[in-house]
Amino acid sequence: MRKLTVLLIVLVLALAGCASESKKSKSLDATLYAYAGAVRWGEFERAWEMVDPQVRKDRPLSDLEWSRFAQVQITGYKVQSSAPTANGDIAQFVQIGVVNKLSQAERVVTTSELWHWDEDAKRWWLVSGFPDISVTR
Repeated sequence: MRKLTVLLIVLVLALAGCASESKKSKSLDATLYAYAGAVRWGEFERAWEMVDPQVRKDRPLSDLEWSRFAQVQITGYKVQSSAPTANGDIAQFVQIGVVNKLSQAERVVTTSELWHWDEDAKRWWLVSGFPDISVTR
């Protein structure tokens, strides 16, 4: 009887762990979708809110950087690869299509994103910072 009780407790804890991983995975999907949509539709202030608060504090965007976002139209946001890192973060390589509104010149910016799960806030944060659209890589 005691073994059965211990087995049931272990089973319940395992299922609870699976449920929390499922919530974490769903939260990742929702966050990545929301961020991609915000960037794709030029809602950079909304996308900026998904950057880790400490990163926003340590590396705020300058007026010049904000003005660069104002003078472009995003034509695409395509994830090239996405994979978990050894510590559980998510690394993504993304191509962003950018058209300068003044010159109508189109280019592609390749950027890497690193997403980190914040256990306290129960959400994902972009810890790699905002993409640098001033350069084409």
